[in-house]
Amino acid sequence: MERDREFNEMVKFVSEMGISVNTNTKARGHQGFFMNGRIDISSVLDVQRKKEVLVHEFAHFVHTLVEPDVMRTHGTLERLFMTEYTDIIEQELLEITYSGGKIPALEKIFALKNAVNENIKGLDKKIKLKYPDFKRSEAYSPIEKVIKKTDAKYLLKYDRVKIKGVLGMQDKLFSVHDVEKNFPSFDSVIADYIRLKSQQRYLRRLSARAARLNKYFKRPSELFARFIEGLYINPQNIKAAAPNTYQRYFSLLNERHYPYLKEFSDLFFRL
Repeated sequence: MERDREFNEMVKFVSEMGISVNTNTKARGHQGFFMNGRIDISSVLDVQRKKEVLVHEFAHFVHTLVEPDVMRTHGTLERLFMTEYTDIIEQELLEITYSGGKIPALEKIFALKNAVNENIKGLDKKIKLKYPDFKRSEAYSPIEKVIKKTDAKYLLKYDRVKIKGVLGMQDKLFSVHDVEKNFPSFDSVIADYIRLKSQQRYLRRLSARAARLNKYFKRPSELFARFIEGLYINPQNIKAAAPNTYQRYFSLLNERHYPYLKEFSDLFFRL
């Protein structure tokens, strides 16, 4: 098949640069990664996506030749585009990253956050049926004073706890998923309160994860790789979204500022 042949040719080109290309791994839970002269591409991707990921990871390799310390510093737009006036370039690259296509990892987090928010709203509504003055933004004493008289108090901070048994007694394992089973004296509102606190913790973790990913996607190294990937997928869209970056990039490309990238793009990009 044509797509398979092109992918094999791309792998051959990259391999000739001294890079080991592996396509039968899970890529450490990502679609792909480049590190220490090695590119891994997830085996679960279809061949078209594998080509796009290979382009992306090859761009990371090229970046290491432009900025040898990029793996430590994450690179600079000044060095990538040989200008100190990078404000417009950065703005255009961010537009490509966040508007030129969805970021699967962030989309998954946003979907989870929406689901968790709905769960929190539902639990909040149920609790307010019995306690109209309840506010989920703060600890609610009438419920917590009941919980804190029992081992369920640990579930106000943790989703799952193990309490070591003493004097030969068996360890106790408690989970937010088994509140009614482990604490049958609690009414459903108390169990809902514990689950609500758990969901709020989960929401905070998701928000922190999204913040870390956003920081990652805004790194110059990642912005550059997504720009190159975009040029491979749809160069006209990239030219329209980032005209200044597009012009500056091709000027430097023709000057061989990006080692091996012109040869690679001449062979495989449809510019």
